[in-house]
Amino acid sequence: MLVKIIVPFLMGLIAFFIPALFTGNKEYGGVNTKDDERSRLIKHKAIAGSWIFMLILFIFSTTFDFFNLSNGPLGNFQFATDHPSLFYLIILVCSYFVYYIIYSKRLSSNEK
Repeated sequence: MLVKIIVPFLMGLIAFFIPALFTGNKEYGGVNTKDDERSRLIKHKAIAGSWIFMLILFIFSTTFDFFNLSNGPLGNFQFATDHPSLFYLIILVCSYFVYYIIYSKRLSSNEK
């Protein structure tokens, strides 16, 4: 009974504050991240890159399912078939950090 009240409340708080931490904007959640323009641009590019990566993964998976080729790009990976939403969430967060590292190196202010 108590879990049915606490879990949605905590999920609401997470949904309110997390976008501000990932985007660096004060518009979301009022979190003061003290990000400059460059770091906000890096975060926005990382978000866009990770969502595009997920969209491509969904397109590949749907195409493989449509033509009955196999289980798709996931193959016989048991965790992905048992818990697909958790698997895609892990892929999304990992791809965000990969793109964040790529764009932070690409847009670094230290020029050689």
